[in-house]
Amino acid sequence: MDEYQLEIQNLRRQLAHLREADADPALIEEYEAEVRNLTALYRAAVDTFTAAERVPELARALAMLGFGEWSLVNVYSFVYDLAMELPLDDAPDLATIVNQTDFAGSLLESLDR
Repeated sequence: MDEYQLEIQNLRRQLAHLREADADPALIEEYEAEVRNLTALYRAAVDTFTAAERVPELARALAMLGFGEWSLVNVYSFVYDLAMELPLDDAPDLATIVNQTDFAGSLLESLDR
């Protein structure tokens, strides 16, 4: 289990504790959103990371963008940074935008610039 999975697992435990303690619904909602967002970011990073098995150019693109060698940590950094730049205009939350974004495609597009 990597550090991202541990963080998500810890947040889920805290969320369960808040629910059991009948905490403020706004606080529970905040934790739920954080779990959704971090889960979406992690899933996007893992999907992008494993895409390099089919598309080896992804590693070169990541390095060209200054994120370093091909590793899950560096791919997560890329996914996170790009996600923070995405417009949230029509989306209900960050997780929705992340789930709709082709991060591997964005890396490949950077090779064309």
